[in-house]
Amino acid sequence: MDCKFDSLVGPFRSWEEKVVAVLHVVRRRELIHYDPKKRFWKLTRFCEFNIAMFDYDKESEVVHGPLFRKIHPSEYYRLENSRNVISIKVAIAKSDAPYPINIYGTILVRDQSDYRCVYLFKRGRDNPQLITRKNRMLALTGPYRALCTTGNLYFEFHLKIKGEGAVDEYFSRGFVDCHGLNDTPRRPSIISFESHLSKMDMVFVPALRALEASIGVNFMNGKSIFTGKILASTSGNDTCKMVLYDSEVAGTKRELGSVGSVPLSRHVVAVPFGEDLLLYFSVLDSYNKSRRLKFVISKDVDTRTCNLGTYKLKVNIMWKGVFRRSCAKWKVIGDNLLLC
Repeated sequence: MDCKFDSLVGPFRSWEEKVVAVLHVVRRRELIHYDPKKRFWKLTRFCEFNIAMFDYDKESEVVHGPLFRKIHPSEYYRLENSRNVISIKVAIAKSDAPYPINIYGTILVRDQSDYRCVYLFKRGRDNPQLITRKNRMLALTGPYRALCTTGNLYFEFHLKIKGEGAVDEYFSRGFVDCHGLNDTPRRPSIISFESHLSKMDMVFVPALRALEASIGVNFMNGKSIFTGKILASTSGNDTCKMVLYDSEVAGTKRELGSVGSVPLSRHVVAVPFGEDLLLYFSVLDSYNKSRRLKFVISKDVDTRTCNLGTYKLKVNIMWKGVFRRSCAKWKVIGDNLLLC
């Protein structure tokens, strides 16, 4: 009679149905933690469905396709909407921890394709990122594929400050859901998430009827030290640029072998149908001279080459269609719909 969960009080059709109902409640309670910044207990992970059998740490295996050239024009209208995560940074006035700080942990997103982990930021304790008052942008490494935004996007933050010895504390922890149906074309949006010792600002740009552009950059002229940045945007919103490579980020590989590839930290951009992909190169060549170049690449272009000072670069683009996929695994036990 004192049970707070009405779903556990009524009769069950089978013992198995009762077990998954109870297990869902138990697991959900394990995800509730106290947030000292908000001063209340809250869920810290995605919990939209029955999670009795859900593996929170399994990564998404969804692969978009087919290649754009294989899509019949009659199917273009079926292309899914997407969003580009432009940046995630610490709001300078909302950090309760004194700078500089070393941040590690994960930021991930789940979409309705399979609700599995798609990592945006992932660093271990032995490889934290240094955050200063002037440089508060997280060095993102994902997503590895275009996100689908017909349903909600669920972002989970699990960031810690590396302390002295083995004493660490949470910097940001929890989740925020973001609805994708009300996107205004070409207009960026900012979503803020405040918890524990921080406020995080996420900048998004919608990509309506999206194509997934997978980018690769290769050297064609021998060994080199690649110093500079590579940025990306779409022609419909060229003011919101994503960082694909930045040699100043700690741990970035700069010395490249003969005919080697540039180790892009991010390589996927969702491009709205009818727009072009824009790539921006800003590098120092072997004579220490600043070189800049802007590429405009349409969806029917797979390869471009260029001379950039002493560099000769080859850019490869793989264009795929982003279609709605239902790869989530479900199981029905009695009146319970389980996400597996």
